[in-house]
Amino acid sequence: MSIKEDLKAVKEELNTEEQFLEGLIRAERFYKKYKKPIITVVVIAVIAFVGFSVKTYIDESNLKAANEAYLKLIKNPNDTDAAKILKDKNINLYYAYRLQVASKKNDTKIFKDVKDNAKDKYLSDLASYQLASLSKKSDNLNDYIDNSKAGLLKNFALLEDAYLLLKEKKKEQAKIKLSSIEVDSPLKNIAKNLEHYIK
Repeated sequence: MSIKEDLKAVKEELNTEEQFLEGLIRAERFYKKYKKPIITVVVIAVIAFVGFSVKTYIDESNLKAANEAYLKLIKNPNDTDAAKILKDKNINLYYAYRLQVASKKNDTKIFKDVKDNAKDKYLSDLASYQLASLSKKSDNLNDYIDNSKAGLLKNFALLEDAYLLLKEKKKEQAKIKLSSIEVDSPLKNIAKNLEHYIK
């Protein structure tokens, strides 16, 4: 009985080893058959990983340099080197800084520069509104309302235009502008109050 069990155990062990060797042979055949595609995939994966790592490092480096340049500009707005670094490393932050400077000084030249050159449509839109608002002209505000890409301050422009029309005693046109303000806008209550004033 013991010999039969030993033979059975040896037989099972040989079957297991045979299956293991068979698996190795299949894997070797598969590798030989698909050697080039496997190597290609591995090489692409390594290149992608290295490329991603380098890009991440460069992005972090640019972010750090841009933040340092921005802080220098906050302390010293006349630092042309910091302005150049900020523009090279983070163009959107550069134009956001320029917009901030223009807002403090009401500088139409800087607003125009931001409007024309900022890649971010929101920064460009804010500069467009400021230019229209500073002009105190209904035509410029209407141009902003009609041509705004982002429409961030469209309701403000409508309210401001209505106010200018009221100053010119053009009550009906002012009512039309006030009624154009969106219902869900926080300015709608102000618009309603002005409409009551017009009556």
